[in-house]
Amino acid sequence: MALTYKEGTLERDESKYLYYLGEAADLGHPRAQRLLALTHDDECNCEKGYLHYITLAASNGDYKAGVSLGHSYIFAQHGLTKSYTLGKHYSDPEKYSTEAEEGNPRAAFNLSISLYHQVDERFEGIIEIPGYSPIPKSLFWARIAMKKGSTETAGIATNLISILENDAKSHCANCRKEAENSSLKRCVRCLGTWYCGKECQVQHWKAG
Repeated sequence: MALTYKEGTLERDESKYLYYLGEAADLGHPRAQRLLALTHDDECNCEKGYLHYITLAASNGDYKAGVSLGHSYIFAQHGLTKSYTLGKHYSDPEKYSTEAEEGNPRAAFNLSISLYHQVDERFEGIIEIPGYSPIPKSLFWARIAMKKGSTETAGIATNLISILENDAKSHCANCRKEAENSSLKRCVRCLGTWYCGKECQVQHWKAG
């Protein structure tokens, strides 16, 4: 009903649109909750209202709401404290339906950033601990964001990929030997690690 007043199917009436949208949101419809959250953000500049309804929508399974909320946590927007853990939590496609599996580029970017910084914070800047390195998964999601994102998202993702790859290929992921004249070989399976040779690769995979 709300959208009929927004799109002008019956008549264009913003007040009726907001009224019916609020009714639907309060009845628990996640899409209505997300749309109402965006209204609070875009038109009312009300952070409290935005956070209330976007959190409800995400909790009720609206993937787009989850991605927006995750983004807000990652970049400390709308008065939220920065949290890569919550950014990953709300952006994780496994929480939602098949819509998420198609590869939302904004969610992919959120996951790429969150996965990297979670490990960075947990181990105080030591990234490549066997079994805990975030680089392969972070690169995986960043590449999706680069391929499917808007010009802005793709550009940021491309820069992130460049930073991660330049760091990863500067040394062997197993023995930490520095690269000399591009002597390291890239893992063709994860595309996110470089090794001196097969021996180091096998040892690294066995370590996790």
